[in-house]
Amino acid sequence: MHVFRRSRGVLLAVLIVAAACSRGREYELRGQIVAVDRQRQELTIAHDDIRGFMPGMTMPFKVRDARGLDGRQPGDLIRATLVVEETSGYLKNITVTGRAPLSGPPPPPRVDLLQPGDTVPDEVLIDGSGKTRRLAEWRGQVIAVTFIYTRCPVPDFCPQMDRRFGEVQRMVAGDAGLRDRVHLLSISFDPDHDTPAVIAAHAGKAGADPGIWSFLTGDRQNVTSLAGRFGVSVMPGEGSPQDIVHNLRTSVIDAKGRLSVVFSGSDWTAQTLVDALRNADAHR
Repeated sequence: MHVFRRSRGVLLAVLIVAAACSRGREYELRGQIVAVDRQRQELTIAHDDIRGFMPGMTMPFKVRDARGLDGRQPGDLIRATLVVEETSGYLKNITVTGRAPLSGPPPPPRVDLLQPGDTVPDEVLIDGSGKTRRLAEWRGQVIAVTFIYTRCPVPDFCPQMDRRFGEVQRMVAGDAGLRDRVHLLSISFDPDHDTPAVIAAHAGKAGADPGIWSFLTGDRQNVTSLAGRFGVSVMPGEGSPQDIVHNLRTSVIDAKGRLSVVFSGSDWTAQTLVDALRNADAHR
């Protein structure tokens, strides 16, 4: 499998380039299983180029039928069908064709994970105007924080976070009890590309109202460290700076700067997050 001999390294999570142009399509995928996550019903796969769709990289894929995970192990070489829908993608018809030693960059170091009730560290960040910002500036408000990067091509990863925060923004704007007491933060962990100008343009495309929803970036080490404290693993590949592997975690911080609750993945709804913001706000 030539994918392991490339200098690309490990890239980012999941699958799609332009869902609007590709929805309802099926593609043959060949690669090697790197990790199995039964709880999230996902396989992380280092795959070859998918002809007509995307280059080879390493990322997690949803498996629609949980039985597709049975007997699968890291190191398995597989062939599968990638189904791309409008807002998601998944694997089916997974067949093991052999085994091979795993290769790739080492896993990221362990970090001191924040627990509910812990005070969130006040890292230095940068907004779309280039101004230095700190999380403490929103002390007194309840904030929701998620970590994204603007080049993410997968509908049910970073773009999904943008859509959900857009829904939450509309709900907050329409609720007099939350309008001035809630703020949303989308923090990019790809500062080499996501400069203040880039995140400002991205915020505009996402329809972010700066009074409710801010996009931030910052020094790579600071952002990666902060993301890690929230349980977000950010692992650059060996090749281009755009090569990133990450998971999704969205957190609520109460008005005193303490972690309230964390949502893993993208399975939560806008209403679930609004309820969590309201509950955190009620105890301030």
